[in-house]
Amino acid sequence: MIGYILTPEQKEQVQEQYYTESQFFNCVADINGVWFLFLSEQDKEEVFTNMQWNWILDLPEGEYVPPPAPPFPE
Repeated sequence: MIGYILTPEQKEQVQEQYYTESQFFNCVADINGVWFLFLSEQDKEEVFTNMQWNWILDLPEGEYVPPPAPPFPE
């Protein structure tokens, strides 16, 4: 899955911030601890029109590799 790559500082800046009245950013770390942000095409339109957050669309993109799932309890 392809997402926007954030530095730890950028992640702190956007995490749980609302970019619409009812939508907020939720960043996730990959297997290597790299922070990613995923946006749908509709989200991208909302972010693009919001001058506070449109810099996100200029971030580098990369392949998200999820961390392994926790062991299933026996």
